[in-house]
Amino acid sequence: MKRTFIVFLFLIVASASNAQFRPGSGIPEEKPASTLDAMRGAGDSFFSRLFSPDRFRMNQTYSMSFMSGGGQSVGLSAFTNTFSYKAADDLFISADVTALYSPYSSLGSDHAKSLNGIYLSNARLDWKLSESSFLRISYTKAPYSSSLFDPYHW
Repeated sequence: MKRTFIVFLFLIVASASNAQFRPGSGIPEEKPASTLDAMRGAGDSFFSRLFSPDRFRMNQTYSMSFMSGGGQSVGLSAFTNTFSYKAADDLFISADVTALYSPYSSLGSDHAKSLNGIYLSNARLDWKLSESSFLRISYTKAPYSSSLFDPYHW
C-alpha cells in the first residue's frame, strides 16, 4: 500500500511539472548572448560598470628563463597576469601580478625556494594631463633584482 502511494504521488508530481522548456511549448526561444554582450547588458549597477569589458582587461603570459653569470646559475619560471583598467578617458591603471617558481639554482635549494612566490612585479598609473603631456607613476620590482644577478649589485 505504501509503495503504491509513493508511485501515485510521483506520477502526480511528474505530470504537473515541466522539467524542460522547449521551443514550441509556448515559451519563446532565446539565443544565448556572448559573454561580452551579456556583460554589457548587465544593467546600470556599480559592478557592471566597474568590470565592463570596455574598461577592464586581463592578459596572461608565461615565461621560462635561465640566467648564468660569475659561475652561478638560476632557472626561473614565471606566470604573469596583467590587469588593465581604463578608469576614465584620461586615466589608465595597470598592474602585473607574477607567480614565480625557481626549479634550479646553483646557489642552493634555499636560494631557489626564496625566489618562489607571488609578487606585484609592476604597477602603473598614466594620467593624461593635456594633449602634449601626461603623468606616469610606476612601480617595478622583480623578486630577484636584489640578488646576485642585479647589475647594480656589484
